[in-house]
Amino acid sequence: MSDIAATSPEPAYITKLALQRLPFSEVKSAEDFFDGRYIKQRRLLILHLLRSTSTPILLQADTGLGKTTLLQQLQRQTTSDMRFYRWRNNISTLEQYQGMLKALATELASTNDEKSLANLLKERLSHLKKLNITPVLLVDDVQLLSEPEQQLLHSCLSWQDDEQQPILQAVLSMTAETKFNLVSTQWLDLPPLEFIETEAYLLHRLKSAGYQGDSPFSPKEIQYLSKASAGNLARLNALAHQQLLGIKAKTWKRTPKISLGQINWLRWSGGISLAAVIVLILVFQNRINDWISASTVSQNTLELPEDISAEDNKLATVVVGDEQEKEAKMLSEREKLEALLAEIPTPASETSSAQDQEKLMPSAEAEQVVVEAEPEEKIEKEIPTVPGPEEQIVNNENKTIAPKQVKKLEPSILDKVHDTKWILSRPAKHYTFQLMGSWDDKEVDAFIEEHGLTGDMARFTSLRDNKPWHVLIFGVYPSKQAALKASNQWSGAMNNLPTWLRRFDSVQKQIKEKGVKP
Repeated sequence: MSDIAATSPEPAYITKLALQRLPFSEVKSAEDFFDGRYIKQRRLLILHLLRSTSTPILLQADTGLGKTTLLQQLQRQTTSDMRFYRWRNNISTLEQYQGMLKALATELASTNDEKSLANLLKERLSHLKKLNITPVLLVDDVQLLSEPEQQLLHSCLSWQDDEQQPILQAVLSMTAETKFNLVSTQWLDLPPLEFIETEAYLLHRLKSAGYQGDSPFSPKEIQYLSKASAGNLARLNALAHQQLLGIKAKTWKRTPKISLGQINWLRWSGGISLAAVIVLILVFQNRINDWISASTVSQNTLELPEDISAEDNKLATVVVGDEQEKEAKMLSEREKLEALLAEIPTPASETSSAQDQEKLMPSAEAEQVVVEAEPEEKIEKEIPTVPGPEEQIVNNENKTIAPKQVKKLEPSILDKVHDTKWILSRPAKHYTFQLMGSWDDKEVDAFIEEHGLTGDMARFTSLRDNKPWHVLIFGVYPSKQAALKASNQWSGAMNNLPTWLRRFDSVQKQIKEKGVKP
């Protein structure tokens, strides 16, 4: 990650800070590796993709952001279900095969024939796949491989077992400016280090070199280092090394000074422009006046109809008393309704008969009276309805009837999860995050409830190794930038979830080709 050429075999700050070695040199152990927010997300996502897919992963980022260090950390922290081989450049095909056989199959070759060695390697890798162990190739700076080396890599990635499934996975890395068309890949980026993690990164590298104590960098120096490096780890290492040596190479540009002559010129140029505008107004003053007067006359002129007859000249008149009369009518109608409702008898006890319950409802004659009372007027106030027998609870003390309280069950989180029909209806070019996959659908339920997920989440089931594979996706985003920006604002447990950014068309294709009912 860093190539630091010290000005002396042992800089003065090594003794001053009681360090055992240079703190910002190349990462050589797991203790030196800084597992920051974005780096940890990408590391966990790579492991998730290696377990759940067979498509090679392409890690693409600018030089100095830590691609090589991340691949080395994957190889150091190898798990029981994965085995890694670091692709070596500028060696023969026979040596490459022998190295793969030793690292992936833990076996030494007894033959020097390339074809026989390739067949033996395929057999051992197929056996590993049957044991649910994924062999993985780690290829750093794939754009630097020669043409024969690229062809050999393409040949290895095309190896298949008896079920026509790839037997090798791969994680490839290259610079962001380079195009890659060797094989179909899943693209991943590696963002620069954030400002809020700069101090933690510098202190981590110092402590891995034996430093004990608080950060030797002041807040102002940390702000300078973050801004000058722009989050590039290699550049940050070099600047931090120079800072400890006492070398401060400022990279930002100063604001250019404006001379007195330039200030005078700007002042006079403004005055000249204002004078020119005034002259133009005086020259065309008559035309401007004519235009203003013509527009004013056109706005103040009213066009009258040619002839208005006496019958058509009857204008509608609004009288204030009309509104009071309408109000009085509505009040009288409400009084009639209240009188009708007052005549409805109240049941005497809880064990009232069916006939007493029928008396609680308005009769057909009462309804007829309500209708005939004012057929032309619309009654705006709603008539209160009397609860039915099944909704009434009798209070023995006060002899009153109260409506039964019906409890409404709140919907479960799992009820809000969308299905495949919803996924297929999403725009194909929009993006979503795949949060997890499992052979057991109950693990998906437990995952949702454990993290309390809300929002646009959906699940689907597809075939993987001829078995149902249950997948959970989250979110709908119009672009890749919008999705990454939204994931940066995740909080709580979701902030540490491994995610896989996918386009909906790839998810829809997976459902159409391999989708099954859960």
